[in-house]
Amino acid sequence: MHTDEYEISIGREISLCRRVVKQLTKALDDREKKHGMTTEAFLLTPEQDGLAKQKRDFRKWRDDHEELQKWQKMLSEYERAFQMLKGI
Repeated sequence: MHTDEYEISIGREISLCRRVVKQLTKALDDREKKHGMTTEAFLLTPEQDGLAKQKRDFRKWRDDHEELQKWQKMLSEYERAFQMLKGI
């Protein structure tokens, strides 16, 4: 059964996912500029013994990367569901 409420609800979820993906992507881009390396390169480097503040930043960098992966997956699933509803 298909109703406009389903489309509206999924549309809201897609909008939320896109906003969060954009915010997380910007946070990762900012860290890449700050530390002079890509996220991929950062993830391949071993943990460094540094200042506590830097360790927190590195931990947050890893956390944001993991969150981005989850939100991108969720966005993809909602977009697929929306396309199915629309018969695309």
